[in-house]
Amino acid sequence: MREINTEELKKIQVEILDVMSQFCEKHGIQYWLDWGTLLGAIRHKGYIPWDDDVDTGMLRKDYDIFMKLFNEENDRYKVYSVENDPSYSFPFAKIIDTQTVLYEPDEHGYKSAVYVDLFVYDNAPEDEEEVRRMFQRRDFLLKMRSLQWRHRPSGNVLRRALIYMANVPMRLIPTGYFEKKIIQNARKYQDTETGKIGNFTDSYTVTADKSIFTDFIYVEFEGKKYRAPARYDEWLHAAYGDYMQLPPVEKRVSRHSFNAYYLD
Repeated sequence: MREINTEELKKIQVEILDVMSQFCEKHGIQYWLDWGTLLGAIRHKGYIPWDDDVDTGMLRKDYDIFMKLFNEENDRYKVYSVENDPSYSFPFAKIIDTQTVLYEPDEHGYKSAVYVDLFVYDNAPEDEEEVRRMFQRRDFLLKMRSLQWRHRPSGNVLRRALIYMANVPMRLIPTGYFEKKIIQNARKYQDTETGKIGNFTDSYTVTADKSIFTDFIYVEFEGKKYRAPARYDEWLHAAYGDYMQLPPVEKRVSRHSFNAYYLD
């Protein structure tokens, strides 16, 4: 296998994003550039210079349609979540290039492929106290999930042994259990009409008016055009505050660690 460098990685990610966006346009599925990718599009017209991943978002109703249809029409690119793959280890989806392999944080860690993250947004209750409880339950489940570590830990022999022993009880719980509980918590208000949405399947603790994700425009990202909420300013302010202000130099580093390769 040949290792994928950073520039090649970004090229593959944009190719995945192209396939996803074209599919969504064809089927009338609303998606948007999300988190750091949306911030990069607005502030840099592409990747944040020290970033190396792509984030997208959908409301639950569009996400469910996408999950149902995408794999039926694609061979090389596939979308995976615990809903369609019990061995999958995240409560949100990733769209992958099956002609690659990726290990996080290294070959001893989680095995996947070069991907684009797909975050799903669910109805959030109007009661702020109930919102807080939903985020608390999610965070508890995320911590329990992190203890259910099924890959060889890094470090010296003593550290690996201690981590393995601490994780033995959790390894008895079936793969996907905590991910499904997180999704169940996120969908608590799926049959209740609310004016807010939240990301209850990842670590972000942000809610917003659902109306922000009603109308969309196209913004430039790496020389191409993709969807963004027309009211992206409100969303980015909710997520980052003064998002046009660059962070301190010491914080301009990638949050990710992985090794990626082309499959022979």
